[in-house]
Order: sequence, then structure tokens, then C-alpha cells
Amino acid sequence: MTLDAERSDRYFPSTSWTLLRAARGNTAQARAAREEFARRYYRPVLNYFAALARDRAQAEELTQGFFEKLAASGEVVTGADRARGRFRHYLKRSLSNYWKSELRFRHRQKRKPLEEVHPDAWSGTGWDRLQLQTHDAPEAAFHNAWVRNLLDMALEHVRAICEEKNQAEHYCIFAGMYLCEADEPPSWRELGAAFGLSEKAARSKTETVTRHFRRVLREMLHDEVESEQSVDDEIAALLALL
Repeated sequence: MTLDAERSDRYFPSTSWTLLRAARGNTAQARAAREEFARRYYRPVLNYFAALARDRAQAEELTQGFFEKLAASGEVVTGADRARGRFRHYLKRSLSNYWKSELRFRHRQKRKPLEEVHPDAWSGTGWDRLQLQTHDAPEAAFHNAWVRNLLDMALEHVRAICEEKNQAEHYCIFAGMYLCEADEPPSWRELGAAFGLSEKAARSKTETVTRHFRRVLREMLHDEVESEQSVDDEIAALLALL
């Protein structure tokens, strides 16, 4: 059975591009899409600004401002075009341009009365059109948070799949081995014994969940990059960041 045949909306939410399209306007559906978008990408956005800002409070202010900008303006929405590249790159470029716009606004604010300046008074046709440079530190912070966020989302979907397939024990064993926070994970023999299973049975159940995870991760990345070769490239890039 293919992943598409197994797929259900409960554990495969809208893709990032779909969320951006749905975020247009002021309908209840658009507001819900913006809220989901903010929930999904809050951590990478915050990490990006935390690497640039003076302190945590300013980073949180910038993060809130970015998502408010998404709600108040259609620029980041209408500029989104999945044919132009990967979503991860698009979001990172949007953050870079928002940061630059804030710097320009604050610099101009020091020289002119507040009522003469507004942060929306930029030139250009969208954040994605502005090719602005970023520094290594915020890019690294963004990428690290992106990877963690992606893996957390994938694990959330895998957990739902296991629950639907009556494989809750499978997931617990998988988590015990691969999500263990101890310095040294338990041995397969120890892990199996904790569930009244042999080492072989514990490995088998874990491999079932691992297959779910691989399929989920590939499907999520395919939704973002739209080609099998790009999926392979994206997985390689993500692994390089771990």
C-alpha cells in the first residue's frame, strides 16, 4: 500500500504552500490558516530573529511582528510561488527581508516624526522579490530550528498513524530507543524486556514505526519541493544540519 492510500487529513495537515494560499483575505478560513501557519513555524522564526536581535524580548517582538505582517498584508502570501523553489528558502528570504525592513523603518523613525513613517512604506513588489543578504548565524539558527520542527511534525503524524493502526506499543518502543534523552539509550534486550518482548520482537516493532517515519518524512518534503529528486536533495541537506 502506498502512503497516498494510507493518508488521512487527520495526520497530514495542509502543506505550507496551501496554508499561504488559504491565508489570503479576512475570512474565518483565512484567519485559521494564518494561526496554523504561525503555530507551525513559530520556533524557526523566533530562532532566526534571536540570532539577530539584541535580546530575547526583541526577538519575540520581531517574531510577533512578522506574523502580524502576514495577517495585515498580502505581500508574503501573494509573493509565494512554489514553482520558484523550496518553501524553506522562501520563508527564510521573507524573514531576511522583514528584518531589513524593520532596520530601515527604525533608522528612518529616528530622523522623522512617527506619523511621517510607516513600516509598510517599502519599495518592491513583495518580500520574495528583494534579494537581501543574511548572516551565517541567523541562517544556522533558522535551519537548526527548521529541522527540529520538521522532525517534531513528522513524529506527531507517525504517532497518529500508530494509534490508528493499534500500534501504540510499537511507537513507545521506537521512542524508547530513538527519542531517549539519556546519555546512552537502552540496549534492544533491555528495551524488549521492559515491554515483555524478546530483543527480536522489539526490533521488529521499531522497524515498523521507522518505515512509517520514512514515508511520512518523504511525503511532507514532497509537498514542499514537488519532485522526487528534490526530496532526496532536501533529506541530504537536512541530515547535514543534524
